[in-house]
Amino acid sequence: MLLSMARIQIVGTKRCQNKTVKFLQHLGAVQIEAWSEGRALLQQRMTLSDEAINLRERLAYAVTRIEAVLTALPAPELAPWSESEAYYDSSPDELLRMVTVDLAEITPQVQALANRRDQLEEQLGSLPRYETTLRRLLPLMPALIDLEDYMITAIWLETRYQAALEIITRQLEELTEGLCEVISGEVGRDILAAVLVFPKAHVEAINELLGRENITQARLPAEFTNQSLEKALSQIRERLRVIPTQLAEIKTQRENLAQQWRPRLLTWQALLRDYLAQIDVCTNFGQTDYTFVINGWVPEHQLARIETALASEVGDEVMIVNLPLRPEEEAQAPVMFDNPSFVKPFEPLVGLLALPRYAAFDPTPLMAIFLPIFFGLMLGDIAYGAIILALMFYLRQRFKARPTLRSLAEVLMMGSAWGIVFGFLFGEFFGTLGEEIGLHPLWFDRGHNVQALFLLTVGVGAGHIVLGLCLGVWEALRRHNRHDLMEKVAMLVSLTALFLLVAILADFLPDSFFTPVIALLVVGLALLMYTMGRLGFFLGPLELVGLLGNILSYLRIAAIGLASIYLAMVANALAGFVGNLLVGLIIAILFHALNIVLGAFSPTIQSLRLHYVEFFSKFYQSGGQPFRPFQRTGRAVGR
Repeated sequence: MLLSMARIQIVGTKRCQNKTVKFLQHLGAVQIEAWSEGRALLQQRMTLSDEAINLRERLAYAVTRIEAVLTALPAPELAPWSESEAYYDSSPDELLRMVTVDLAEITPQVQALANRRDQLEEQLGSLPRYETTLRRLLPLMPALIDLEDYMITAIWLETRYQAALEIITRQLEELTEGLCEVISGEVGRDILAAVLVFPKAHVEAINELLGRENITQARLPAEFTNQSLEKALSQIRERLRVIPTQLAEIKTQRENLAQQWRPRLLTWQALLRDYLAQIDVCTNFGQTDYTFVINGWVPEHQLARIETALASEVGDEVMIVNLPLRPEEEAQAPVMFDNPSFVKPFEPLVGLLALPRYAAFDPTPLMAIFLPIFFGLMLGDIAYGAIILALMFYLRQRFKARPTLRSLAEVLMMGSAWGIVFGFLFGEFFGTLGEEIGLHPLWFDRGHNVQALFLLTVGVGAGHIVLGLCLGVWEALRRHNRHDLMEKVAMLVSLTALFLLVAILADFLPDSFFTPVIALLVVGLALLMYTMGRLGFFLGPLELVGLLGNILSYLRIAAIGLASIYLAMVANALAGFVGNLLVGLIIAILFHALNIVLGAFSPTIQSLRLHYVEFFSKFYQSGGQPFRPFQRTGRAVGR
């Protein structure tokens, strides 16, 4: 169900404003609305003072610096900082001083490690290319006794540009008066490498030449120059050997810093953001010369508690006024669920479509009932259900910090439990393997009694659609929407007439009912056409056909269930045909694993589709906005 919301106005003297804002943030139960000129009487929108703007800039700068440090540190799962609450009452200036001191200590360490890591990773990427080039070209080079006055650089070209290299070689000889050496050779597929050795006195001229020809140089790092190429090659190989060890050491140092500093920095970040939020939220207030005015929403059942707490914390200079909620304002009211624990995992699934409108019917409890049953009907296997149940139980523990994924795991746990139940009813254990080990269906064998399975799923669909139409009638009555009421009643009457007609044709009802049933169908169809307006003559029958299509759409439950059975039968049959026990077992495991994946994915998607498209369309009023209370960073909404 959805909680009832109270529209409130908080009015107080300006000297209590900061204390009130901090209290509301700590309470975390009031959604603050943006200031609206249309509602304001003798008020104007509150603007930030120069002092507040300056403080905001300082806070934002500190948050940016903290985020930069956090980005450079690994993010392991760490326990919260045990001392964090002790600093909650610190003033912004006190907090900024402590943050500045900590950043002055940690930032240089993090930057030094990051710079060193980047250098090593750059060398790890570039040195292999140097090593390959020197290794292949060294045998071609003449012995050079003294390289102290020479510069060594390398260039790489595609082999099709070899003529350009010859031109560059001639230009180099002219520039250096023959005091240069160019050694080239292929170092890869279609890649030509050249090592240029020339006097250091000609560096600028040669750089200008290569730049003019759009050729990028790749100079040896400074630590490998001023020595023979054989020694440089040896040192490059040694460097490549030790770099991974050095990177591992840096990783360990960064992890140690993260263990020491990350909880503390996250605390500072959260507290600074809280102060920023306290400043920013004031632009949503109204004000007079001496008072501030806050408009907002609270859950109705919390209003008395909030009033008492506010009076106790701030005093009688601030009061809460419970404003009447006019019908036209209901669309602006935020939405907050209040469901039993077994229903809560389904709330994110409802929110995937759209939140229900305020004061509308919350379909979450119905989804919590029907979706696992539909899932179980499609899965319908003891072994598959048990495996998925165990897997989802494991994932539920892993996703404790990710509420949406945790909720999905809990939904699949319920669905797989129903899969086990229907597995006993259908007598399935890894498909047909249940029959071979003496397992008998408690209800019917859906693999051999397809007609019963089809009738079951059509009956389930008819009941689900009729329930949706009944809810649509109730919603129309509650909202006093005459048109929707007539449309849903017309659908129910027409559908009832069709059900009775099928019962007559199947000899469940006597033929004497035929004429009254046809009359009922004509009345329902005529009423449906009337609600469609001028095109009702065409749209009415189409709507009725669409309604029947909605019911027949539930046959997908049977289709997916049968597909699962037949894939399991193929897995078991192939395992027996191979003749080799081990190979047959591997084949069976692979096919059953595929079936389990499909058994978790397809029933979930199709169950959601049956709810979103077939069921919700009969009554669901979407368009609600989530309840977003003003609260501390990372704090859950209390109820």
